[in-house]
Amino acid sequence: MRILFDHQVFSWQNYGGISRYFVEQIRGLQSLGQEVFLPQRFFAENVYLSKLQGFQQKSLMPFGFKGKKWLQLQLGKTASLRALRTLEPQVFHPTYFDPYFLPEVQKRGTHWVITVHDMIHEIYGHGSQGFFSLDARVVENKRLLAQKAHAVIAVSENTRRDLLHFCPEVDPAKVHVVYHGNRLKAEPMELRNTHAPYVLFVGQRKGYKNFKAMLDQLQPVLEEEKSLHVKCVGGGAFDTSELDQINSLGLEGRVQYTVIQSDAALAQTYQQAECFLFPSLYEGFGLPVVEAMACHCPVLLQEGNVLREIGGESAMYFDTGNKYSLPEALFSLLRSPEKRKSLIESGKKRAEYFSWEKSVENHLKIYQSVAGHGISI
Repeated sequence: MRILFDHQVFSWQNYGGISRYFVEQIRGLQSLGQEVFLPQRFFAENVYLSKLQGFQQKSLMPFGFKGKKWLQLQLGKTASLRALRTLEPQVFHPTYFDPYFLPEVQKRGTHWVITVHDMIHEIYGHGSQGFFSLDARVVENKRLLAQKAHAVIAVSENTRRDLLHFCPEVDPAKVHVVYHGNRLKAEPMELRNTHAPYVLFVGQRKGYKNFKAMLDQLQPVLEEEKSLHVKCVGGGAFDTSELDQINSLGLEGRVQYTVIQSDAALAQTYQQAECFLFPSLYEGFGLPVVEAMACHCPVLLQEGNVLREIGGESAMYFDTGNKYSLPEALFSLLRSPEKRKSLIESGKKRAEYFSWEKSVENHLKIYQSVAGHGISI
């Protein structure tokens, strides 16, 4: 099949979950012998795309300036529209929600698919509304594209339900759940006992990520477990309000931000942790859950939303709405080597269920179906 992806997320993200997802699809589809295209001569600085053979990207300028990514995004439309006209793909898969391409696909009769990763904007608001914002019209555009697409891919059953709740005009029959995969894996490790014990938090910390509530509830645990630390990876260095909270709880030096520069280092960070804590109130999928399980790290998850769908019976759950729930769960895990071992073994098996190879195969079936190749899904 001839499959075209557009410029959008690559022009906007240097790295991030959505661009990584699309690179995994491109790589996997190539391995299955499909003809996969990106527009020629569009501007991007994406880390994952730079590692893909056969695809080139170029920075608009070698330095940053206000509006640079927005300008890359706008200029990329010309390249993507040119690719739609000249490459004549059997399936087009835009990588974000700008509907710039609708007149072209309608004129040419091109079949196309959109992926919905979550409904965070609908639940928690648009975020930035500024002139250079990627998300200023994301709610309206997502609704429009989900209605018009030949097929919609949702990354979890929870996301599918939320999409149909917020966009009831979308035909449920064309919304297909395809889970993400994972590439992190555990390695032989001899250094575990040389590190101070820590619980691990991965990713952004603002708002619905619920980091501040987690810290409040960890305070009595850290007070009793004198050697235990909290290690934070991703999301940038602590801001003033976070530092103020850490200081007010008397946790100076016990809550640390760490920069991780490779997948191997991230895998080792998971593997050496006492557990992975994920207090998020909402996720579209929750990839760190699968990463932690694959790296032999027991997981403690906020009860509700998609996390039970992904973690299944291979995780422990707590409710940050109950101030005793998280400390009780964590104490239980820290003081029971048998429980920790059981969660690790169960998590390893659970992580095997989520693979990029399976994800790519399911994407291809959807593409073949919408292109009229007689594939039923």
